[in-house]
Amino acid sequence: MNKLFTFFLSACFFGLNAQSVAIDSDSNERFDYSDKKEVKNYNIEVQTRPISLLQGVYTAGMEFKIAQSTSILFDFGAGTSLFDESTLTTGMLGIRYYIGFKEEADNLAGSYLSFRHRSRWYQDPFTNLAGEELGTYGANTNFMIGKKWVFGPSEQISAAAEVGAGRQTWAGTTLLLPTWAVTLGFRF
Repeated sequence: MNKLFTFFLSACFFGLNAQSVAIDSDSNERFDYSDKKEVKNYNIEVQTRPISLLQGVYTAGMEFKIAQSTSILFDFGAGTSLFDESTLTTGMLGIRYYIGFKEEADNLAGSYLSFRHRSRWYQDPFTNLAGEELGTYGANTNFMIGKKWVFGPSEQISAAAEVGAGRQTWAGTTLLLPTWAVTLGFRF
């Protein structure tokens, strides 16, 4: 398991190292010469996760472009789960590397690989059948592959879907499990 995570993390960082972190003065705008129209290159996106919202956990996050095809993700959330009525606070930090067509990657859209860690702190400790407390912390560390689409006349609205696998810790138990996410965003 550790070798698999090391490989995926190395792939993400290799992609980051291959990018130029220097941003020139024209990086905020670019031109689509095929349509002869100016296209804004957005570098920041505010996001939320609608599946979490439906579960009663309110989330808000951001994605920042740090290199040509690479971004940093973070989000925070809190709420009471509608499934098990547990109250929790959550935070996530990750890196995303866009693959595929250069034009899409420059605009933080298209296919991507992401590596991220999410921590969850629960208000009430978990207990086993014997009544012993198992702690209040849960986490997941995931490698995912996904795709982001941009919409609207100014391409400021985005939707992303991703699937992957990762190390999930909950109630004192750690397992390798599949995972998925849906994200909606607004760019500026």
